[in-house]
Amino acid sequence: MKIGRIVNTCGFPAALSAIALGMASHANAVLEEVIVTTQKRAEPLQSLPLAVTAISGEELSNMGITDIKGVTERTPGFTMGSFNAGQPQLYIRGIGSNEDSPAGDQSVIVFVDEVYIGRSAGMDVDLFDLERVEVLRGPQGTLFGKNVVGGAVSMITTKPTEETVMKFEAGIGNFQAINFRGLVSGELADNVFGKVSFSSRRRDGYVESRAADYPQFFNPANVFDLDDVQQSDLNTDSVRGHLRFTPSSEMEINVSANFSRMDQAGPGRHFIGAADGSSIWHTAESQLIANYDDEIHTNVAEDAGFSKIDISGVTARIDYDFPAFTFTSLSSFRKVESKISNLIFGTPGQTNLLLSNGGAPLLSGSNPYTDDSDTYTQEFRFTSNGGGKLQWVAGLYYLQEQTVRNETGPIGVFGSDGAGGSIAFVPIGDGGGFGDNTTDSYAIFGQFTYAITDRLSLSVGGRQTWEEKDYLSIGTPTPLAVARDYTLNLSEDWSAFTPKVTIDYQFTDDAFVYFTYSEGFKSGGFPGGGGNVEIASTGFDPEEAILYELGAKTEWFDNRLRLNVAAFQTDYTDLQILQLLVPLDADPNDPGNLITQNAADAEINGVEIEFTIAPIDNLIIQGSYTSLDTEFSDFFIPAGFRAPSTAGGAAPDRTGNSLRNAPESAYNILIRYEHELGNGGAMRYQMDHRYKDEVVQDPDELEFAKVPEYDLTDFRVSYMAPEDQYQVTLWMRNAFDEDYFLHNFPVQGSGFATPAMPRSYGVTFSWNR
Repeated sequence: MKIGRIVNTCGFPAALSAIALGMASHANAVLEEVIVTTQKRAEPLQSLPLAVTAISGEELSNMGITDIKGVTERTPGFTMGSFNAGQPQLYIRGIGSNEDSPAGDQSVIVFVDEVYIGRSAGMDVDLFDLERVEVLRGPQGTLFGKNVVGGAVSMITTKPTEETVMKFEAGIGNFQAINFRGLVSGELADNVFGKVSFSSRRRDGYVESRAADYPQFFNPANVFDLDDVQQSDLNTDSVRGHLRFTPSSEMEINVSANFSRMDQAGPGRHFIGAADGSSIWHTAESQLIANYDDEIHTNVAEDAGFSKIDISGVTARIDYDFPAFTFTSLSSFRKVESKISNLIFGTPGQTNLLLSNGGAPLLSGSNPYTDDSDTYTQEFRFTSNGGGKLQWVAGLYYLQEQTVRNETGPIGVFGSDGAGGSIAFVPIGDGGGFGDNTTDSYAIFGQFTYAITDRLSLSVGGRQTWEEKDYLSIGTPTPLAVARDYTLNLSEDWSAFTPKVTIDYQFTDDAFVYFTYSEGFKSGGFPGGGGNVEIASTGFDPEEAILYELGAKTEWFDNRLRLNVAAFQTDYTDLQILQLLVPLDADPNDPGNLITQNAADAEINGVEIEFTIAPIDNLIIQGSYTSLDTEFSDFFIPAGFRAPSTAGGAAPDRTGNSLRNAPESAYNILIRYEHELGNGGAMRYQMDHRYKDEVVQDPDELEFAKVPEYDLTDFRVSYMAPEDQYQVTLWMRNAFDEDYFLHNFPVQGSGFATPAMPRSYGVTFSWNR
């Protein structure tokens, strides 16, 4: 197979919707060419000097992937934590963020139709109506910009079609699951095409409370409601409209609007105990639930909490082809409104129950907050046309984002009253932190690729970014944070130049190698609600990553085996670390406050392998393997602070410890077999297995705060009617009912873990016209 260097320009014609993840047709074992647009032009994946995983919309459906968690499990080096529905934490190759300040940023960014999605509450969207998902691994500071220090997730939606197309899908499953999605697309008038798509998903919670077994501890008015306390349910609706105009052969205009709503309970929690038995919450809850360590989907929650998130947006794109280049204007506005309340510790009734047998004092309270953001972006881009030796892309970019977050901390300390109840040692207060941040970011960028010979190419690019943040921070004291009393107007600006240099060589038609040097940065910011004025006014600087990557993309045995390998080293500096710190002038017994500061440097080394095999007609085997070695090369206490007195005032030695959400090894493998039936239809059988090693969740590598390793296996059996008129699929996820966790972090000596979904199964019917 001859691999072409440039397939098309950045107009991205609708024909690209036919691409697949290297999968063969029913009767052809030759792997199909995969086209991606990660460098702002359409290019074959096998001649792209970049580590990219591309999954087509068809493959998302075939694998049963409906959310970004499913993408992470099929992508090398990609891991996701889930504190709650509004705070997904994306990590690629050990780089990510758990920062939730309105003046902080994420390290892995989601893009929808090239539109920047910076707030975590807007990232975990339903995956429907997609042409493909592309995951770019490693810093992407040149073409994608700020905060893409770990990588980027680019989702490309389908365009309105010229022919009338209708697709509908319905499914049911256990936990009362019911799902609907579909689209209608076609010509509305001469040179005007339209599309409407929708998705609706429902499912009961899989974490159940046993608080109803202990009615004597709760408010009588709530007792009858306790039977219905479920957490980790699903309730989402999404709709998208899209118009495409082609007034001339040179111009295409695309305008789209979207709205989605989530309204569901909070995530269920399970406590993991420390080996020395000192875990306060684990000890308390395990006394009430038999075989507690094995019953990860049960708790004694009195309040299920809630997550309510509304997301809306409008995007307008104009592409105009001049003889030498294509001009693109991309404008967007996006609004995210979040209202979330999580039962972080316990309600008074739950506290009474847990203290009924005595025991150490417990924190009791919740963590309600609102997080609303408005983001406007504008990009002007110029992309070369034609097949000359020099190909280039250059542009200007502007982003303005305003985020308002109001987070309260009504938390107190309760102890046993010796008579089966509790007494408040520290009463619950209603104070907290309010933050209003405005970010203005400007950038100029360019990337130039020159074909030195027919097989050897050199690419050089760079991006200059200027950014300013203006932040209003208001702290209101609580009994546990009496010093949180301030009003601050803070402002800071930063600039960064992020270059990229790549050299690649096409050894043969089926063997392509490259070496890349790339830089990326994550913006600085301010804390989201410090315990006192000194902490709240102490900002943090940007963090930076430098990537060295050597990769090979190969095809073998007459295009029946595709094997891609990337080996890399990332030097990661000035990490923004959330840790417990005490100001130098504080009381000797001050327990400290959680604060984000530039406190570490790290080194990341790894190897990633992706493969697709078509050994015989109708059989596909594909998968990936990742090996990661991450460690803090330096870890320090920032100036003006010390470690808590419980540590003797000395900084804990964390040098050599692993980074968060960076499994040492992970792999996935999918086996799919299809065979045709006598009536012209076909059957498809599929097995999908994934493994991830344990990951740490804090700089001290606390054992009880880790997310343990897990194996998952899914099965799918599909009947495809003649001419693909309809399809019926029986599916089972987590078929062997593995108990595993989505997230974990330490609190009062216990791991505060979020259980993942147990075994689920159902049937899905889809119809196409």
